[in-house]
Amino acid sequence: MNAKDITRFNLDLILPVFLILLAELLIFLGKPNVAMPIHALNLILLILSSIYINNRIYPALMLMPLFRLLNVAMPVFFDLTLYSYAMVYAPMFIPIFFILKDGFVGRAEAGLTFKGFWFYLPLAISSGFALGWGEYNVIHPQLLTPGANIKDVLILIVTMIFFVGIVEEFIFRSSLQTVLEERLGPIAGLLLASVIFGFMHSGYQLPLELLYVTFAGVVFGLLFWLTKSLPIISLAHGITNISLFLVVPLDPRILIYLILVPALIFVFYAYVFKRISGVGGNGKVQN
Repeated sequence: MNAKDITRFNLDLILPVFLILLAELLIFLGKPNVAMPIHALNLILLILSSIYINNRIYPALMLMPLFRLLNVAMPVFFDLTLYSYAMVYAPMFIPIFFILKDGFVGRAEAGLTFKGFWFYLPLAISSGFALGWGEYNVIHPQLLTPGANIKDVLILIVTMIFFVGIVEEFIFRSSLQTVLEERLGPIAGLLLASVIFGFMHSGYQLPLELLYVTFAGVVFGLLFWLTKSLPIISLAHGITNISLFLVVPLDPRILIYLILVPALIFVFYAYVFKRISGVGGNGKVQN
């Protein structure tokens, strides 16, 4: 069987995806000591395969076992969990840089653009706060900052948008969803990327959390379809975590305004844009 047959029958996709899901399932079952060697084996197989076979599926899939191994292996320098996020996520910018540099995912495919940013900004804000409220009702986390002073809030915002949001959305939407859609088609690619995204949250060991995050992955994936913008989906993801770890624990009553007001602004934007396009506009969303 040659490389073309392997690609044709998706054999290059089945094994690494299976190993990712198996390892995360073992973490879900409380067996991380068994899961980590599986992630390490998968990463080695993907690296070796990428040496001999020119296939951009491999670099996209490498990011998940690499991220999990980095997450587990990173020394704990801070007592406060929030400060540890940057330590875990910052190193992931290195493989992301090389994926873009080597052209495994193009800049346009990855959504490295601010085109339409201001138009879709209210939608990203509204959907982010709504998803965070929903996830809070699943896992009920504690406030992630030691207090609600300006410094702590700013650190959380920067961390969740510029580290967690950008890294996770590049991994799962810009990279993984892009290559899976190319191979499996738009719907199957989006769904499989979302399922893997859900399984990568196995550490909470809650079945409902896996289902909810899979649903959130579908929402982010659809938003990526709509905007083709990494900044927009990174912002939506970051706001989801800000809602989850800060806003809802502090005062859930303000969420109704944080969700509805941006949603109404976006509806207004869309109405005005439709009217302008109907009158003779070019139908393109501008900055």
